[in-house]
This record gives sequence, structure tokens and C-alpha cells, in this order.
Amino acid sequence: MTYENDVQDAQRFLQVGNYKRSLKAALSAVKKSPRSAMAPNIAGIATSASGHPSDAIKYFQKAIALNPDFADAQKNLAQTLIVIGRADAALAVLVRLSKNTPDDWKVWYLKAQAELALGKEKDGLGSVQSALAIQPDTLSVYHLRSLLNLSLGRIKDAIDDLYAVLNINPDDVVALTNLSLPLARQTRSQEALDVVQKAVELDPSNVAARYRLATQFVEMGQWDEGIFHYKAILEFEPDHPAALEQLTLLLPKAQVAALEPKIQAALKKVPKNSENRASLFYALSAALSAAEKTADAEKTLGLANKEMANLLRYVPAADADVTRAILGRFPTELKIEGDTPAGPSPIFVIGLPRSGTTLVEAVLGGHPRVTPLGERGTAGFLLRDTIERDLPFTALDAAEMVLEDQRLLPDLPEGTVAYVDKMPENYRLVGFLKLAYPNCRIINVRRDPRDIALSMWKSHFSGTALSYTYDWDWMAFRFNLYAQSMAHWKSVLPAQIFDVDYKELVNDVEGTGRRMAEFCDLEWQSAMARPDLSATQILTHSATQLRRPVHTDSVDKWRKHTELLARFVDGLDRKLWHDYLKD
Repeated sequence: MTYENDVQDAQRFLQVGNYKRSLKAALSAVKKSPRSAMAPNIAGIATSASGHPSDAIKYFQKAIALNPDFADAQKNLAQTLIVIGRADAALAVLVRLSKNTPDDWKVWYLKAQAELALGKEKDGLGSVQSALAIQPDTLSVYHLRSLLNLSLGRIKDAIDDLYAVLNINPDDVVALTNLSLPLARQTRSQEALDVVQKAVELDPSNVAARYRLATQFVEMGQWDEGIFHYKAILEFEPDHPAALEQLTLLLPKAQVAALEPKIQAALKKVPKNSENRASLFYALSAALSAAEKTADAEKTLGLANKEMANLLRYVPAADADVTRAILGRFPTELKIEGDTPAGPSPIFVIGLPRSGTTLVEAVLGGHPRVTPLGERGTAGFLLRDTIERDLPFTALDAAEMVLEDQRLLPDLPEGTVAYVDKMPENYRLVGFLKLAYPNCRIINVRRDPRDIALSMWKSHFSGTALSYTYDWDWMAFRFNLYAQSMAHWKSVLPAQIFDVDYKELVNDVEGTGRRMAEFCDLEWQSAMARPDLSATQILTHSATQLRRPVHTDSVDKWRKHTELLARFVDGLDRKLWHDYLKD
């Protein structure tokens, strides 16, 4: 066979997905024409497509060495570098390529991918805009822009991007699935349900769509429907780790215990050092606990957290530096002047995760003129550059932040006078928030740190923000940073932060709720004492708990786990936590 025949065969096999034969033909062509760049480029594509992207790099590099102007090989190299986690090297290739071939939309698209991977989302948005200017109505570009906007906390903009996809292709299952969560975060729960139901109707075997549908049902309090769809996932993928984990949180105790053999079987197939393995350990711990195998359950829970700690490293020193830098911006008592801009005022509910922030929000949300918005996270995104680059935060900066924050708010019901943002981690941003919103209310939720830690230890969180929860020493360190931060904010903002103790709240929801309402300039409403009746959608780990009337079941649970918590308690600063560590 000739070189031309080999190249034709390599391309033909590539098109039909026979990557092994494509690679063989491409390598044969390389031998017959060592100076041709086409054959090694095809060899690289076939190698990457067959699941060996790292091995593909050498072929693309060879093609570029033979023909430095070979743009397709450079794009293939950049795309593969992104896949294997070398986005910095990919970006260097793409910056050069964008100068040489500025009219190639795919170059700008790949450049935006690399910038997203490197945390340069704003640059990525510029690259995406360049791609759309060259090739309008390209679905993949709108999909990518939605990811960039989500990464910047611009949920409303991400929703617009996904609807742009659906305007071009109303049956895009990926867009319908990906649209559901941001809609839910914007409190558009029924719309979130509708779009993902359509995705499942279009593709019933699509596991990602089915999983999102199940989760949306659970978040809306429709547990039976959620259970049905999690079980449906197991019909397609019997070992699906996340579905098994979620079922252990929703099923009756006897049924959870009965899942143990299925979870054990799945563990034998899942790779080590993976979040899927961690999910199965969390699920197995729940099954063992349901079967009253307490010691085994506790041991397995430790394995789950160890797996996550290995995957998501927390760096205490770096976290302490960030905290020190933020607090250092506000060394003395803050003079808060001016009024919050017109419109509903924010109530920021802060604290440690699992401290009871969801319950506090639900109590406030029982007021007919208060809208609970969940964990928005918008303030943190808007302040990220200010904090990371140590930029000034002038009155003009604060005003610009407020304008963007208000633009990104969901549509609030008519008559709303206040909305609740219950992102716990906003405790780090209190000074900025008071400068931006002088009339905002800040409620800090306090709870026995041992109960918080125990709850965290049992929880599998999404994302990387709570990586400290998977190790007792890390947890104690972060708890101390929180306590230091709150002590500082109270010193520079005297009488402007209202503390709510979780134990007092669940023991006397009306009495504590009335004091909260007074602090927020709200008239007490009897509905505020029954948050279980007003909760419409809950996107946090409290989704299955807040549907019950307020209860004290979670108070002082730590007393049954003193040995387990010993290392954590030893790491707590007793001066900072003296109110809780007296016994």
C-alpha cells in the first residue's frame, strides 16, 4: 500500500471509531513518508480518542516539528493538553495560534477552555466572545460560556446562555440538564423541574439527566419521586455510586441496610483514589449504621473522609494567610455611613456550614415579605479579585459591586422588603458587606462545634470549598479561623451582628425567632414558627431535615461520639470556644 492509501485508511477508520486500526494505518504512513506531518497528526487523534491522551502528545509535537504552521495539529495538541490537566501549556500554544490565525473560532474556543481550567474566567469570556463573533450560534461555545458564567457566580447569565442553546436546538438534552440547577438556584424550582423532565423524556437512559431530575424532586420535598428516579438510574448503571449514596439518605432504615451487599459489590469495581469510591464508602457507612453495625459504620465513614481528604487537599497556612489579609483591611471600628440602595435589603445569615443557617433562613422566610434565596455565593465571586489581588475597595467599588449583585438577583415577589442570603462562608466578608450594604442585617448562627463537626464528618459535600471537613485537624483549624474572624468583626462592628444559638432556636423557635425578626425590623408572623410548612426548595444537605417541624434531635449528639471527636476537640482553641467547652 502507498502512503496515500494508509492516510485514507487512517482517516476512514477514525471516522467510524475504529481507533486501533486508524493508529496502525497512520503509523504505517509515518514509516513510508517520515517528512509528512499529516500522518503523525492522525496518529495523535487516534491515540487520544482511544483513551491515551498523554501518549498522543508526542505525535502532535512531531507533526508540528515537521510543519510549524500546521494549525490543526497545534489545536489538537492544545486540546489534549487541556484534557490531561496541562492547561497552562495549552494556553501558551493557543495564544500564539490566536495571533497567527485570528479568524479561527475553534482557536478562541479552546483558549477559553484553557482559561476556564486556569481560573481565568474573565479572560475566557473575552475569548468566547471572539469565537461567537466569528461563528455565531455555535452550540458548544454557548455551553462553554455558561460554564464560565457559573464559575464567576453569574447564574442569571449562565441561564441565558443555556436558553440560547435551546433557541437553536430545543431538544439539546445536555442544555436541558445543565439548565436545571442554575434555575433552581434562582428559586425557579418548577422551571428547573420542567426542563430536566423534558431531558429525561427525550433520553430516558441519560443518567446525568435522570440524576438531576431525582435531585430536583428531593430538593422540592418530593422524596418518593426522587427515590423512583435514583432507583431507575441503578437499572442502567447498577453500581452508580452517587445514586446508591443518595438512596441511603432517603430510604427507610431496613431498606438502607438491605443495600449493603450491592454497595460492597460496587466497591470491588470502583478505582481507588476517586470520589466514586468515597461515595460508596459514605453509602456503606449508612447501610452499616442502619444495620446497627456501629463500629463498622464508624470505621467506614473514616475511610470515606480519608478518600476525600486525599483528593481535596486543604492548606491551613494558606487559608490563615487569606483570613489574616482580609481582617487586616479592617483594623479599627468601622464607620458605616449612607443607606443601602433602594429595593429589598439583604439579610446575610452566616456561620459554619451545618450550624443551622438553613433553619434560620427558613424561619425568616416564613415572613410573607421576606424571600429566602439560599446560598447565593455571589458576594464571594464579586469580591474574589479584590481579595486575591489585594485591590482597594473604595466607595465606588462598593457601589459597583452592589449594582452587579442586584443585577444577578432572581426576580423577587412583589412586595418583598428583604431577601435572605445564607451563604455560611460569607462570615469572611462581613466588613465588605457592611460597606456595600450599610443597612444590611447580619445574623451569625452559633452551635456547639462538636455537633457541627460530627455533622460535617457524616456529610459528603459537593465542590472543593469544604475540603477542610474531611480531616479532624483541618476542621479544628478552620473552626478556629471562623471564631477569630467573628471576634474581630464584633470588635469593629459593635452591636451590628446578631448571634443566634442553634440550641436556643430549636428549643424556643418563637422566642428566638421574635428576636431575629426585631433585629431585622420585621413584624413577627406566626408562620415563622413553622418553617417546615413554608420551605419550598432546599439545595443543601438539610433538604431532608427541614421538612419536619423544628426538633431537638440534633442537639448534643456529640456526647455519643466523644472518642471519635477527641482529636478535633484537642485542636480547638479553648479561649475562642469557651462557651461550649466548659464540660
